Amino acid sequence: MVITRRQIELETFLLISIVVVGSLYFAIQKNNHQPQFSFASGISPVSAPAEIISPKITVAQQISPDGEKKVIMKVTENSDNTKTHDLSTADENGANEKFVFTKILDSSKSMSIPFNTWSPDDKYFFIQENAGENKSIFVFKATGESLTDTEKYFDAADIFRQKGTGNNFAEATGWASETLIIINSKKPDNTKGFSYWFEVPSKAIIQLSTEF
Repeated sequence: MVITRRQIELETFLLISIVVVGSLYFAIQKNNHQPQFSFASGISPVSAPAEIISPKITVAQQISPDGEKKVIMKVTENSDNTKTHDLSTADENGANEKFVFTKILDSSKSMSIPFNTWSPDDKYFFIQENAGENKSIFVFKATGESLTDTEKYFDAADIFRQKGTGNNFAEATGWASETLIIINSKKPDNTKGFSYWFEVPSKAIIQLSTEF
């Protein structure tokens, strides 16, 4: 009877040991098969938003002598190192704005509105383009309409050069009347030459006896 009891106790101990070992084995196996989580890899990197760079725009304007009109030039700096020049006219208070002209220039050139840009009757105005020593004088109608049937505007400096006066264009200094632009010239040796009237819209060049 004693032997039987010891056998039962031994068998019970072995059975419990087997159960414990088996439980540990399955627990370890289950833990090894669980998915491994990486908090760092589960978070998508957040990139900073790209900086939006607005083009730089400058505005120049010139009021007419009677204070009723103004010419406006907006200059936009482009990403390719060029500049876009947009010209318009408007009443002094900004009303009735009319687009006149646009031109893109590279960094070697510039465009400006002279102080004396307006004709006395506010009908015409001119602007100056600078390319090193060379100047262009673009003449426009203030309404934005074409000057002639075939020309939106014309270059008074270029027309002067083509006339073959024997002198070189130097500058446009303003208006002598509603249709006459005053042009000063230089002699071939760069000394002061004659002054001229440039008549709009006939493009006539009139030499003056008086130097301005």
